[in-house]
Amino acid sequence: MQSEVIDDILSVEDEAARIIDEAEKKARAMISEAHDKAAKLISDAVEAEREKGKADVEAAEALLEQHLEQYEEERRRIESEEDHVDPSVLDRSASRIVDRICRTGRSENE
Repeated sequence: MQSEVIDDILSVEDEAARIIDEAEKKARAMISEAHDKAAKLISDAVEAEREKGKADVEAAEALLEQHLEQYEEERRRIESEEDHVDPSVLDRSASRIVDRICRTGRSENE
């Protein structure tokens, strides 16, 4: 009778050890899966921000190109007029254009 009780106790202990091992394996698998999901989310977020930044830079470059084209067009128009404009007027105009371009770029980035 005592040997049966001892066998039952050992059997229960073996089953408990098996359950603990299985629970530890499941816990490690769940942690690993959660880590992989978090890494993927972070990677996706970084890539989305990178693409957004790239699009913002391209938009700023396009805007700058547009402003430069307008400036060159205005400069050619002024130079082609019969009456020549005083260089100080041209300097002031160029400064105003540069200031405007700089302000436009800052306000879009903020």
